[in-house]
Amino acid sequence: MITRFNTMFKKPLVALMCLFALVQVSHAEEDYSEEGERRAKSAGESLVGTPAPQMKVETIDGKTIDLAEIYGKKPVYIKFWATWCVPCREQMPGFEDVYKKYGDKVQVIAVNTGISDNLTSVTAFRAKYGLTMPITIDNGELARVFNLRVTPQHLLIDKNGQFAYFGHKDDKEFHQALDKVVAERISSKPLNNPVFVPKESGYQVGDTVSDLSFITIDEEPLDIKFKTTSAQKVAVVFFGPWCEWYLEETEPKTSQACTRVRELLEEKSTASNIQWVTVSTNLWASVDELKDYRVNYGTSLPIVFDADGSLFKQFGVNQLPTITLIDPDGKVSLKSSIQDDDFGVALKTISTFK
Repeated sequence: MITRFNTMFKKPLVALMCLFALVQVSHAEEDYSEEGERRAKSAGESLVGTPAPQMKVETIDGKTIDLAEIYGKKPVYIKFWATWCVPCREQMPGFEDVYKKYGDKVQVIAVNTGISDNLTSVTAFRAKYGLTMPITIDNGELARVFNLRVTPQHLLIDKNGQFAYFGHKDDKEFHQALDKVVAERISSKPLNNPVFVPKESGYQVGDTVSDLSFITIDEEPLDIKFKTTSAQKVAVVFFGPWCEWYLEETEPKTSQACTRVRELLEEKSTASNIQWVTVSTNLWASVDELKDYRVNYGTSLPIVFDADGSLFKQFGVNQLPTITLIDPDGKVSLKSSIQDDDFGVALKTISTFK
């Protein structure tokens, strides 16, 4: 490293430019960190101080963690993460240290988002980073229950079963909050935590979809009615505005799939026999960012921002991209994501539209 910088400084202008670039990268990373913290705290604002749900979490090792049995005994520390998430990777060593430090004093759960991840990728990641804490892979349910908005996003549930802290950064504030929930006394009051009841898995092939009503990022209504003389085939495509550029290096297969889907949709956007709707995740996304995405990529199709995750839940979607085709009679004829073996078939189906 010293030799390289000595060589650089023989050419002052080159050295100055490189130094400026390093500073710019550092500032950009800090900006994302601060924005991630803001979004995580905003996500938890309505939950802090309220009872956390009673629910069971299945780990990748086949064990069950029943949160109902944890509340009233010790705090819970949950961290959402993904193998392709750069700050998640940076925080993992510290996460493992926390697990080893507190041992049985804290119930730690590492929740992989399940987005562009599976048992193979998560297991390989665990081995690479030497992780020993309980790990589960989410199907979207935990993300909705705990208001996931960024990665990583961590939260603390105190000994009395109440949400105590939400954050993104592994900083002094977080560790103070962790020490606080570990040190606090257990209340003698009976717990009254709501029981989480899993909902149906969303629309699947063969299911009948009710008439749909969307609001685009331009605040324009988009109503779709099935079983009418003017009804068309409908394609609802779920995506993330960061999928192409952020995953380009850390998860190139998904990045390329997002690019392919976007290009194909634009190519077929004038097809007269189908109505298109693109729905964005609320993870690392906002209306303003979607408007920027539209400008940067030159997209023309209607964009809907799923601010509360209700559309992803309604359609049972947790992967980006996911394509759902609905026939004029309201029946789902195709549903496929990048994680499915028939994703190529779904793209070929779209390519036939005229």
